[in-house]
Amino acid sequence: MSSSSLKFNIATLRSLSALASCPDDSSRSNNEYNEGAPCGICDLYEILEAVNSIPGVHEPTNTEASLVLDLARAKRDVFLTQKELADCVIRENEVFASLLRVRAAAAEKMIDQTDIGLGCMRVVFRDHGWSHIPPSRPSQEQGPSSLRGLHGRRSGIILD
Repeated sequence: MSSSSLKFNIATLRSLSALASCPDDSSRSNNEYNEGAPCGICDLYEILEAVNSIPGVHEPTNTEASLVLDLARAKRDVFLTQKELADCVIRENEVFASLLRVRAAAAEKMIDQTDIGLGCMRVVFRDHGWSHIPPSRPSQEQGPSSLRGLHGRRSGIILD
């Protein structure tokens, strides 16, 4: 190995990592000649291409090769972690949807019971000639008997 070969430094590794993790137009062209290759394989091809595109690097040392492999493993770990996170988010959304379905069913049952209760009250009011509208002040034309319902009771009932 000659001393004139380019050595990897932190900036080079970061740029390689950025190239591998950010798909752009160049990655689309890579996908064209890697027809049908899984996405993780395409990322490894991108890393390899980025390493090969650095001018002056023809024969990487063992240290450089192990760093590139470590970079590839780290990328794999990142992708696996992202997949696990996506699975957890999906599970969270499924549980939340189940909770909303249970709450909706409970609300529907409560609305049905309220409708039944209101229907019963309407029947009772109709049977007894009552009204849920509060009586207004009697005008001069109405006598005091007009406010009285059955059996001489006041017929105004206020519902909350």
